[in-house]
Amino acid sequence: MINNSLWLKGIKTSALPSLKKDIETDILIIGGGITGISTAFYLKDSNLNVTLIDSDKIGFGATSKTTGKLTYLQDTLTKIKSVYGTEVTRKYIESQKYAIELIKTNVIEHNIKCNFESNNSYVFTNQNKDKKVIKDLDTILKKANTNHKKSFSLPIKYPCKLNVKVNDTAVFHPVKYVLTLKDICLKRGINIYERTKAIDIDKAEDGYIVKTVSNKIKARKVILACHYPFFIIPKLFPLKTHLEKSYVSAGVTDKNKMFNAISMKDVHSIRYYSDSKDYIIYAGLSKTLGQNMDNEKNYKDLIWHMKSNLTKDIKYYWFNYDVMTEDSLPIIGYYEKNNKNLLIGTGYNTWGMTNGTLAGKILSDLILEKENKYTKLFSPTRSLNIMKFINLTNSNIKSGFTYILSKIKTSYSFYPKNVKVEMRNGKRCGIYIDENGYEHVVSNICPHMKCRLVFNPVDKTWDCPCHGSRFNIDGKSIKGPSVFDISIKSTDN
Repeated sequence: MINNSLWLKGIKTSALPSLKKDIETDILIIGGGITGISTAFYLKDSNLNVTLIDSDKIGFGATSKTTGKLTYLQDTLTKIKSVYGTEVTRKYIESQKYAIELIKTNVIEHNIKCNFESNNSYVFTNQNKDKKVIKDLDTILKKANTNHKKSFSLPIKYPCKLNVKVNDTAVFHPVKYVLTLKDICLKRGINIYERTKAIDIDKAEDGYIVKTVSNKIKARKVILACHYPFFIIPKLFPLKTHLEKSYVSAGVTDKNKMFNAISMKDVHSIRYYSDSKDYIIYAGLSKTLGQNMDNEKNYKDLIWHMKSNLTKDIKYYWFNYDVMTEDSLPIIGYYEKNNKNLLIGTGYNTWGMTNGTLAGKILSDLILEKENKYTKLFSPTRSLNIMKFINLTNSNIKSGFTYILSKIKTSYSFYPKNVKVEMRNGKRCGIYIDENGYEHVVSNICPHMKCRLVFNPVDKTWDCPCHGSRFNIDGKSIKGPSVFDISIKSTDN
């Protein structure tokens, strides 16, 4: 089995240059996933000087780790209704349909070869006790005037007690789609720099100064499309959201069944994909970050479930982080009231392909001062109500517990014998001993908010259980929000 996303199989793309000098630009987009590239795409015909930077390669971050579903039949609908009621939920469904149409239009108009195909979607439960949730979803869909049906089985033999089905959704290859948009943006004069990490942002008189590792970018407006902001303030973002970690695997199957499905609770997500072979993609074991950090066991459980129910011929496995909001609505728009120079798109609650596309359209419309009927719905400064306050409080209690636990625990039972955490020269260090007996020594403290890091034996990385930062065995930051490394020079050991 290959420890990598199926969507990166066979992908060949020429590397773009990194930023080598200080520059000025009208619009700076930070992040080259589906949100950032979609925003650039919808700004490509403006007269603005648009620059996009990414800390890695375009499309190789969170976008490459998704399941590539394009559906409005989501497990978040009942959660949105519990916070805001029927009308907001109806409008959210409408926004997701709009996002699907945006992608479909782009695929047709630009002849994008991204395996886009119309697909039936199911939301189901395999537990009798959860049938009421499906019935509640049925009521929501009726009030939203969707064409849907209830039934008691899926198109394959898989545990299902009750489900709801719609037939106007789709699936696609997310990386192929994003890379094609990138090529279109480059041809239209968008400046794109890869391997250019933003590490700080400061207000300037007429916009912002963004610092990268080596240079400065002066921008009139900055769009944060980097999945999770790399700063703590303003607005204390880490206290407004939490992260979930999902595990994914893909295996060869005998036939593409042309549907996708997700359960309402205890997430079981299924879809099919075809290239030279037919694959079935399964995601599950979603957990709030910090819960059960034993990646090896989680993968084994995932693969056992897939082999027991779907296919024994498993080829790929990987995981993804999702930013979850406490009202289950994305965060898209002006980050602060009375500040039209800082914008953000994040918090997609596992539905990043539709919401990232939608964010690209909303953010570009705000930049171009065009009306968008969904701007208010997803505004980062939307008001707090009692249900959202309760959810936020509960989430912060759990996050606080994770933070405290990270401070207390120094080791885990799943650590292999060649991994240890100990004090050296007054510093708490994480040590990985390789097959040659060489010690790779790093700080065990995440620079972002000082949580203690947990070793991931599967990927050989040090991972933050609080906000998802990741570092390799030599301390190099490979995923934010931390923008700093945790390396310790050998002379410090």
